[in-house]
Amino acid sequence: MKTFILAIDFDGTIATESFPEVGTLIKDADVVIRKLYEDGHDIIINTCRTGKYEGLAEYFLRDLEIPFHFINSNLPRVIEYYKQDCRKISADYYIDNRSIGGLPDWNTIYDMITKDANE
Repeated sequence: MKTFILAIDFDGTIATESFPEVGTLIKDADVVIRKLYEDGHDIIINTCRTGKYEGLAEYFLRDLEIPFHFINSNLPRVIEYYKQDCRKISADYYIDNRSIGGLPDWNTIYDMITKDANE
């Protein structure tokens, strides 16, 4: 099975939008992110939040035991490969409620990524 780098938005994707506060968990986001992590995919939380607001998001994720590798940071191996670290997160998939077509439910997201990983 192939593994991917997944850049996952926070507000409106993992939690309901209520910036500067943190909203409530979106149905099945925690379960599916755990499964994707356990499947070996690299999880990067890709959010516009910075400073204390990024910290609130991180606390939310850790409190709910939602695993991730980095927040707003490229993987070290990607930085090494390209010999630079750009502002845009380098990923195979971007999971974001603002994508064209909107955000599918989390179980559909899991099925789409797993299907591609098994091809």
